[in-house]
Amino acid sequence: MPWIRPTLYFVALGLVFAALSSCRRTEPVVEQPPPTKAEIWAAIQPRATRYRMDPAFIYALVAAESNFDHKAKNGSARGLMQLMPGAWKAVSSRPYEPTVWDWRANLEAGIDYLAYTRSYLQRRKVPFSYPVLLASFHYGLDYMEERGFDASRVAVPDNAIYRDLWRGNLTPVAPP
Repeated sequence: MPWIRPTLYFVALGLVFAALSSCRRTEPVVEQPPPTKAEIWAAIQPRATRYRMDPAFIYALVAAESNFDHKAKNGSARGLMQLMPGAWKAVSSRPYEPTVWDWRANLEAGIDYLAYTRSYLQRRKVPFSYPVLLASFHYGLDYMEERGFDASRVAVPDNAIYRDLWRGNLTPVAPP
């Protein structure tokens, strides 16, 4: 029975391959129930306090970016804060996928990125305003730098909440 040895070889090789492929280091995707607006508001508070940012601004930004949908997807932007991979990598050592879908991790990274953006603007001696922070978050720092960090030189996104935030109204969406 000359065919037994090659067959056993391929069976053993298949078992080794199966064992190795199951050893990948990825975070498990845990299905979470959608967060309530009250849970989102509560989760914003500690980081907003930590970074001395208006929590109502962050809450309105979540409403404008994702309409509170933790599974929102637009191009490569993901989650409550609609974070892009580059923004995520700037503030988090955790893998973008699948962690970006964890609404708490997304919110934390988004607020961290707002703080990172504000710090970048301060280092460039850009006078702080929420509209400039908003434009830099939405369009990206490189894009805004090319325009001298002048929010009036970029289009306001076609979204009523964004238009209010752009005008300096930090509470266009009432927190719960």
